[in-house]
Amino acid sequence: MADLINEWTKESIKSLRLRLGWSRSDLARRLNCSSAEVDYWETGGGQPDMTFTNELILLAKYADACSEEVHSSPLAEKMCERRALGQIEFSEIKEDIE
Repeated sequence: MADLINEWTKESIKSLRLRLGWSRSDLARRLNCSSAEVDYWETGGGQPDMTFTNELILLAKYADACSEEVHSSPLAEKMCERRALGQIEFSEIKEDIE
């Protein structure tokens, strides 16, 4: 993933979009731009301006949070089974996945 301080590259933009499972049109709708702009960035034609980079940073944080949740899901399910619970707090397993 792109370093959140550095500029977004065509690879990092495409990687983020694919991590989110989005098409270029999906990303364009989220950024409030055209899919042609997303295509332009992903093919190396240019880089997004600050308005879009800020939003990309937020999307990257969202993707990371979702990834952590997916990663911890099996552990949470096992803990629920052991305790005969339907639900647990994320804080209960956070230390085990770090």
